[in-house]
Amino acid sequence: MTAEVYKDFLPNTLLNQLLGHILTQPHYYGHTSIFEKDKLKPRWYICELDDDLFLSRCILGFIIDKIKSKLSLGKIYANIQYAGQDGSFHTDNTTQHSRTAILMLSKTLPKGSGTFEIHTEGYENKIETHEFEQNKLLFFKSNILHKGNPPLEPGFPRITLAVKMDMYTDKTNLMDRINNITNRG
Repeated sequence: MTAEVYKDFLPNTLLNQLLGHILTQPHYYGHTSIFEKDKLKPRWYICELDDDLFLSRCILGFIIDKIKSKLSLGKIYANIQYAGQDGSFHTDNTTQHSRTAILMLSKTLPKGSGTFEIHTEGYENKIETHEFEQNKLLFFKSNILHKGNPPLEPGFPRITLAVKMDMYTDKTNLMDRINNITNRG
C-alpha cells in the first residue's frame, strides 16, 4: 500500500476533544487543492492550527509514537468539506523526505462517501482508495498525488486533520543545516 493505515489512532476521549476544539475555532472559506486548477470548483473550509503549539506538539507526538520515525512538524490544519466541495489531485511537497498524515475526525461515512484517493506509488494510472472511517490515520509521502473527496450526503461535513511533516535522519538534518547556511549567503 502507498498509504500506511492506522485505525483507532487516538484514544476516543482525545479524538472527541480534538473534533470539538476544531468545531469551535474559526473556519475560513475558500480553501482548495490547487487554486489555478480549481478556479471554477466550490471551495471548502480550513481551520488553521499552527499557532496552537500544545495541540500541534501533542498530535505530532502521537504520530511519532505510531510511525516510529523521526519527524518534524511543518504545518497542521483541518479541512472541513461539505457535499459538493470537491478537491483535485495534488501533492503537498516535492521533497523525498516530506510526509503527510491525514486523520479522519468526523463520523464514519457510508461506503464510497468522503473517500481519500492516492496514486499508487510506482504505477502511473493506479489509484488506491480509502473509505472515510472516524479515527483512521493515513501516512504517506507528500510528493504522491492524492485528494480527499467530500461526503456525498448533505449535512455534517467531512473533517480531516492534515499534518505536514519532514522525516529526517541525522544525515538529512546535517544536509538541511548545510543548505540553510549556504542559502543565507
